[in-house]
Amino acid sequence: MFKVTSLNNKEKQSDQVNAPDKVIAKIKDLISSGVLKPGDRLPAERKMAAEFGFGRAQVREALHKLEFYGIIKTLPQSGSIINRLDITALDGLIMDVINLQDYDFFSLVETRILLEENAISMCAKRRTEEDLIMIEKAHNNFVKYWDSEERMIYDFAFHRAIAEASHNPVVKAMILIITPDILHVYNKERFCAPSRIVVEEHVAMLEAIREQNPGKAAALMKQHMQGVLEFAKSKVTNKYS
Repeated sequence: MFKVTSLNNKEKQSDQVNAPDKVIAKIKDLISSGVLKPGDRLPAERKMAAEFGFGRAQVREALHKLEFYGIIKTLPQSGSIINRLDITALDGLIMDVINLQDYDFFSLVETRILLEENAISMCAKRRTEEDLIMIEKAHNNFVKYWDSEERMIYDFAFHRAIAEASHNPVVKAMILIITPDILHVYNKERFCAPSRIVVEEHVAMLEAIREQNPGKAAALMKQHMQGVLEFAKSKVTNKYS
């Protein structure tokens, strides 16, 4: 059983765009205070929504972000479990998403593209059959939600599966560190409208990984990320044009 102070009406009305991050902060407080511990099951979405003073959709988005970070793991019919990480590590990982300056955003995107190209190249070389199954599962989930408001969460989950299959924990960790901040800007700017082209690009990358063709996979990733790079350039006046 847990209890937190519900938000007052003024807080509920303020900046709903950041509501999922506020939910994450509430969960962080419960972990930091020892109410929740690594290995514990999180309360049901409905209960957290009622206790925190947010809607279930906002709680669900927060849980998606925590799962992307690797903070929690969602098990079928078992709910969400807090991963067994050191408390200090958990506390650091669940920090609120920072507000980025334009040049910071461009640098993050540029770095992400370099990491993604190398990650998929290593993935194509090193992937196992088990890795391939997980990447296909992530792709299939994205296909289900490509035209929904949650599409970016499932898009990044696909990229995370590729990073995991690179079998380079440093590259994977770096991608996990910078991607949520990029996602924050995407949400704020309403970037990435639903597009079947993204689905087709995922299919092509998946096929290159299946064929274990690193050069082809990296080229496809570079093409896939081109729109993101152009968007980042547009946010910084006359930078690297």
